[in-house]
Amino acid sequence: MNHPPEVLIGKLCESALGVQNKGSSTKLTQYALNLISSYGEHTIPNISENGLLEKMKLQLSKTNKVDEAAKLGMLHRRLKQSDFLQNRWSVLYLLHSLSNKREEKISGGSLLFRHGLTASSTPVMSNRIGENSTISSSGFGTAAPASSRGLETFSQLPSNISTPGDTRSTNLSSRLGWSLTPSEYSAIRNSTQVKNGISAQQTLEGDHGRKSKHAKSAHLLTKEQVNEANLVRQMLYVFQGIPSKNIKHSTRENAFCLDNNIEVDKRDRQAVHRLCELGWLHNRIKKYIDSHNKDKALGLVGQAFCAALQQELTEYYRLLSVLQSQIQQIDAGFEDNCILTLPKLAVWTFEPYERLKWIAALVDNCEDKKGGALTSMVHAFMQTGDSSSRAITRRILHIVSQPIFHIIDKWICDGELYDPFHEFFVAADLTVRNERLWYDKYRIRQSMIPSFIKMEQAEKILLVGKSINFLRLVCQDRTKLLQDRLQMSTDSAVNEDGYGLDFAADLQVRVRRAHTATGAHLLNVLRDRFKMLTHLHALRKFLLLGQGDFIRHLLDLLQEELSKPANLLYRHNLSGPVEAAVRASNAQFEDADVLTRLDFRLLEINPGDFGWDVFSLDYHLDPPLNTLITPDVMLVYLRIFIFLWRAKRMEYNLALIWTGMMEQSRRLAPVLPHLQSVLHNGHVLAAEMVHFVHQMQYYIAFEVLECSWADFQSKLKAAKDFDEVIAAHHAFLECLMKRCLLDESSSNLLMQLRSIYDQIVKFELLQKDIYQQSTFEMEAREKYDARLKDSENKGVLGMDAEKEEEEIKRRREFRKTTIPGMRARLRVCACAYQDMVVKFLRQLGKESDANLRNLSWRLDFNEHYCSKDSASRYSQSGSRKTGR
Repeated sequence: MNHPPEVLIGKLCESALGVQNKGSSTKLTQYALNLISSYGEHTIPNISENGLLEKMKLQLSKTNKVDEAAKLGMLHRRLKQSDFLQNRWSVLYLLHSLSNKREEKISGGSLLFRHGLTASSTPVMSNRIGENSTISSSGFGTAAPASSRGLETFSQLPSNISTPGDTRSTNLSSRLGWSLTPSEYSAIRNSTQVKNGISAQQTLEGDHGRKSKHAKSAHLLTKEQVNEANLVRQMLYVFQGIPSKNIKHSTRENAFCLDNNIEVDKRDRQAVHRLCELGWLHNRIKKYIDSHNKDKALGLVGQAFCAALQQELTEYYRLLSVLQSQIQQIDAGFEDNCILTLPKLAVWTFEPYERLKWIAALVDNCEDKKGGALTSMVHAFMQTGDSSSRAITRRILHIVSQPIFHIIDKWICDGELYDPFHEFFVAADLTVRNERLWYDKYRIRQSMIPSFIKMEQAEKILLVGKSINFLRLVCQDRTKLLQDRLQMSTDSAVNEDGYGLDFAADLQVRVRRAHTATGAHLLNVLRDRFKMLTHLHALRKFLLLGQGDFIRHLLDLLQEELSKPANLLYRHNLSGPVEAAVRASNAQFEDADVLTRLDFRLLEINPGDFGWDVFSLDYHLDPPLNTLITPDVMLVYLRIFIFLWRAKRMEYNLALIWTGMMEQSRRLAPVLPHLQSVLHNGHVLAAEMVHFVHQMQYYIAFEVLECSWADFQSKLKAAKDFDEVIAAHHAFLECLMKRCLLDESSSNLLMQLRSIYDQIVKFELLQKDIYQQSTFEMEAREKYDARLKDSENKGVLGMDAEKEEEEIKRRREFRKTTIPGMRARLRVCACAYQDMVVKFLRQLGKESDANLRNLSWRLDFNEHYCSKDSASRYSQSGSRKTGR
C-alpha cells in the first residue's frame, strides 16, 4: 500500500521518539516537512550509498549500538530488494542528517536548538545556552516555564540548513523519489499545521522573517521546470560556446551557469555544471585562435599553431555533429530506446573534455611566444606519460614545426634566410658589409632554438648557411656542385605532407652531411683558388722570421739606417734595402703574389726611439683571406714580430760585439798590456750575454715557433670547415703570445726580459767607448814610438824631456785612472745584468708552463746565477741582523 509522504515521515518520527512522545513527534514531523520543502541548496557530500551506510554503522558502533548497526544493515538489504523506492541514497542521507548531531533536551513538548531554523519552518531560537526559547503546543514563540525544560531529548537537526538569505535552491523532494505539484504541497502543509493547532493565518502573522521565507518558498514553487532532454539539447549549444535559453555565460564567474529562475534536479544541475566546462574550454581555445590568427607579428609558426588548434576543434565539432544527429533521430522516432541523457553525454564528452583541457593548458603556456620559443613550448608538452596527450601534442607539433623545417631546408640548401617575423634561431644583420660577413652578419638567437635541436646542431646549421653565403658573396663562387650535393642529401626528408617529425629525428644526419659538403668545398676554394696555405707560409717566413737568410741580409742592410733616431727615418731610404734583401736571399723564389704583398711599416714614434724600435715588416691580404687574417690578427702578428725582431737584433749585436772583441784583443793586447784584465772582463760578460740570447733564440725558434707551427699544420689538415681553420689559427697565435711572454699574465716577465735586452745594448755602447779610449791611447803611443824611432834614425837619441814627461804622465793616467774606470763600469754593468737575469730566472721558475720552467733550467744549467741569488739573499739577511 502506498502512503503519502507526510504519513511516512510522521510514522518515521513516531518510531524514532516512541509513542509516549506523540506531541514531540508531531513537532518533529512538522520540522521534517519544512526541511524537505526548503529550497535552499545543501552541501551534498560526494559519497556513495554503501559509503554512507558504512558511515551510519560506524556512528552507531561508536555509541555502543552494535545491534542497531547490524539491524540497519539488514534493513538496508531488504530495502534494496524492494522496488517501490527510487532513490535510496537520499533517504539514507536524510536519516543520517537527522541523527548525526548530539541529542538535546526537550522542554514542554518543544525542541531545543542551538542553531536557529528558517523563519518559514520553525521559530528562531536563541543560540545562547542560558536564553532558550520554547515552542508550545498551541503556537510559536511562547516561553516555557523553567520546570518544563529538559523533558526528553532528540537528535540534533542538521547544521547545514539554508538560511533565509541563501539564494541557491534545489528540489530536495526529487532526491527522495517523488515530486509534488504546488497545490498538493500546499494542501499537505496546511493539514499538518491544523493538526498541530497552528492556522495558516497565524503563520502568516508571524515575524517578518517567516513572511519573507513563505514568500520565497511560494516563489520557488512557481519556478519553471526544465527536463533532462531539454538540457541535453541546450548543452550542444554550450559545447560550442553559445549561450542557450536556460544556460547563460556569467561574466562575473567566467563560466556557463544555469539560470536561477528554473527548477532543475540537483544531480542534473551538477552534471550540467561539469559539462559546461567543456564550453568554457572551447571558448578559451577559440579566443586564442581568433585573436592570434590574423596577428602578423605572431609569425608563421604562430599561424601554424592556430591552424593546428583549429584542426583539433574540427575533430571536436565532428563529435558534436554526431550527438546532434542522434538527437534528431530521437526526435524523428528512429531511436526511441537510445535516449541521450546527461550521464551518457558525460561519457560521450569525457575524451573530448580531456583533450580540450590539455590543449587549453598548452594555449595558456604558449601565450606571448613565437617562433622557435613557441615550438619549444609545444615540444615540452611531449614529456608526459599520458599516451593520448602525447598524441595530441605530436599532431600539433607536426604542424607547428613546418615553418621551422622549411626555413632550415632553404638555409642549408640555398643559403636563403626568409624570416620576416624573426622566428628562426639564425638572425641576419643586413647592415654588415661583406668584409665582416663571417663574424658579424649572422648570429644565433638562443631563445629561438627549438628544444628538439641541440646547440651543436644549431651552430652547424648556422655554419652551413653562412658558408654558402660566404662562397657566393665574398668568394664569388656559384658552382652547382655544392647545391646538387646539398639537395641530394635533404630531398628525402620532404614528402607530400610536408616536413614530418622524421625530419627532426634525422636532422642531425642531414645537417652533418650538408656541413661536410659545404665546409669541404669552401676549404678547397680557399686553398686552390685563393692560396690560403701559401699566404700562411709567407707569414711564417717573413713576419715570424722563418726565412733566416732574408732576415740576416735585412739586418746587415738596415744596420746603418736603423741605428739612427726614429724621427730621421724615411720610407724611401728603407724600401731599397728591403728589396735588396729579397733579391739577395731565397725569398726571391717565392710566389710573385707573395712578394707583391710583402711590405714594411713604421710604427708610432715615441721620444727616444731609434729605428730598431719602429721598423716592422708587413703583409697585405685581400678578401676572402682577410676573414682569416683580420686587421686585429695582423696586429698580433706585428706584436710577435717586434718581440722576435728585438731578440734577433740582440743576437746580431752580440755577434758584432764578439767579432769586435776578437779583433780589438789581437790589436790592443800587445800595445796595452794593462788593458788585459778589462778585455777579459768584457769577454766574460759578453759570453754570459751570448749564452742567454742563444738560449732564448733556441727556445723561441724551436720550442715556440716550430712546435706551434707543427700543431697548426696538423689542425689545418684535419679541419672540416672554415670555422675550424679560424679556431686553429687563433690557437696558434695564442700559443705564440703566451710562450713569447706577450700575454697579460706574463707582463712582468716581458718587462724583465726587455730590461735585460736594454742592458745588452748598454754593454754594446760601453764596449764601443772602451775600445774608443783604448784605440786613442794605442794610437797616441804608436805616434810617440814613431816619432822616437824617427829621431833615432836622424841620430838624435831620445825625445825632448818635456814631451817625454807628458808621455809618461799620460800613460800613467791611463793605467791608474782610465783602466780602473773601465773596469768599474764593466763591473757595474755586469752586476746590473746578473741581477736582472737572477730576477728573470726566479720568475720563470714560478710559471705554470713547463716550457718556461725548462727555459729557466737551460739558462742556468750550472747554477751560476742560482749561487749568486743565494749569496745575495744571505748578504741581505746578514745586513738585517747587523742592523738589529
